[in-house]
Amino acid sequence: MQRFDDRVTHQIQAWPRQWRGYFKQMTLIGQPVFALLAAAAVSYYGEYSHVWQLMIAGVVVALSALLASSLKLVLRRKRPLTDYAAAMFFKTYSFPSGHAAASISCYGLVVYLCLASGNPLIVATGVLLIPVVLSIGVSRVYLGAHFPSDIIGGWFFGGLGLALAIWVLRL
Repeated sequence: MQRFDDRVTHQIQAWPRQWRGYFKQMTLIGQPVFALLAAAAVSYYGEYSHVWQLMIAGVVVALSALLASSLKLVLRRKRPLTDYAAAMFFKTYSFPSGHAAASISCYGLVVYLCLASGNPLIVATGVLLIPVVLSIGVSRVYLGAHFPSDIIGGWFFGGLGLALAIWVLRL
């Protein structure tokens, strides 16, 4: 695993320095609190429109993001030894990535709803959001906040929540 993390980190961090601003923005957008707000908006809309599946789906993705972040307290993997990680305001553990889990689960639900809408403009918006969601996870490696396996773990746990939410929506 260490070899994988080292190899992928080296490749991603070799990307052009000019991309740093973009990846800082992706990290900002990926703050779990913003992703949780997206899940709350879906739940609120579900309650407002009396579609219980939407309400439950929003809660499910939010809980999956929170549970993934809580795993950090159990697993206690140290963050990479980088200036970026050392300067982080909140000193948390590394595995799984809360940004990756929250973005895949919460923003992933928004993407799914866009793609399922049938409205060409909304579907196009959903398609355009996919690289943004993936860039959030990549930004964490590029900036030095996480190892690639932390991102994969976050995507896995967030993806489980997203899959459960999609299942609820299809009931």
